[in-house]
Amino acid sequence: MPVPGPDLLVLDGVSAGYGARSALREVGLRVGCGEVVGLIGPNGSGKTSAIRVASRTLRPDAGTVLVDGRDPYEMRSREAARLVAVVPQEVSATFAFTALEVVLMGRSPYLSALGGGSPEDYRRAREAMEVAGVHHLGDRPIDQLSGGEKQRVLLAQALAQDAPVLLLDEPTTHLDLRHVVEILAAVRTLAREGRAILAVFHDLNLAAGVCDRIVALDEGRVVAEGGPHEVVTPGFIRAVYGIEAEIVPHVVTGRPTVMVAPGHRAAVLPGLPRAHVVGGAGRGAPVMRALAERGFEVTAGVLHATDTDAEVAERLNLERVTVPPFSAVDDEAEGEAEALMGRAAVVVVADAPYGPGNVGNLRAAIRAAERGTPVVVLEGAPIGERDFTSGEASELWGRLAERAVVARSYEEVLALAVAGVSVT
Repeated sequence: MPVPGPDLLVLDGVSAGYGARSALREVGLRVGCGEVVGLIGPNGSGKTSAIRVASRTLRPDAGTVLVDGRDPYEMRSREAARLVAVVPQEVSATFAFTALEVVLMGRSPYLSALGGGSPEDYRRAREAMEVAGVHHLGDRPIDQLSGGEKQRVLLAQALAQDAPVLLLDEPTTHLDLRHVVEILAAVRTLAREGRAILAVFHDLNLAAGVCDRIVALDEGRVVAEGGPHEVVTPGFIRAVYGIEAEIVPHVVTGRPTVMVAPGHRAAVLPGLPRAHVVGGAGRGAPVMRALAERGFEVTAGVLHATDTDAEVAERLNLERVTVPPFSAVDDEAEGEAEALMGRAAVVVVADAPYGPGNVGNLRAAIRAAERGTPVVVLEGAPIGERDFTSGEASELWGRLAERAVVARSYEEVLALAVAGVSVT
């Protein structure tokens, strides 16, 4: 393991949350110059919240955040952007910018007040696109790219930012195997060049294979920290994930590899009924997968075609209601979704962003709850951060929450559904 340089990112005793809900509890972690540190843990454990705190988008309630020895919350946003670059989990393309234009946005911290890009900005943008493997997509509108292509464009944007600290929230989402290998190789190269990299991973084998150190979160607290061999152990996986696994050394690298019995999957429980999932922007996909694995007959919608959740529903061959991209949920589609909800034993409403195009889903879920269908709402980021309807979605979400059971994690949603939710 390489010896890291001075700490470029430090979180010390950080607690943070969303309103009354705590997401991080006295979290401490550090990332040194030239080091790749992985964040792992179950859904809802606080990984993305830690990225938000480090990227100056979720102000902590307590504790200290330092980037290169300075408090980013005391800087102007332009100054902080020269120190920390972020590759988010998902992005919604609001306007049809080309891939090159999106990557050039990473140069914004360096532009003059008059705007525009210099030859140097274009050079750095194109170099970043080469590293991310999207140089051939420069003139393609971002809203016409696949999920994996968008993910690599966002990585190029972050690289063009030339920040010493790079934050990656699930950097291999949507990527095929070849691009996973290429992106992780690029991450290691960036670390050797002196950047400090903090990355969220769901795949423990990827985390163990690429990271110098791993920090594990559970329920907002650090529960394990150290090298891959120290953290990725049968006892840790049993305690945090609730499954039995064998850990074997990789035949080439010697790093720990998690092995679950071949063909192992969650037991299919006989007689489990229908579940309907309301999602969007990828927030419903984990729920759909988990419920389907537990034997539920899952339906979904209304979803926008090409949305991540719509693509997952298609791959799972689920009955679903879809409308064209960027179009509003019309009365017919809303009625079809309501009919599916009426046939379901439980409706799960994910913590998706809600705008004029999909707010009808909330109205349909409220009517289902009023008829007595059990409803579970997944409470992630506050609805105020996900409301793009000038308040209508917030009002509807509040009404729905009064009639529903509120879950704080995907695991809690699954437990409620399997147990047979009773809403009174």
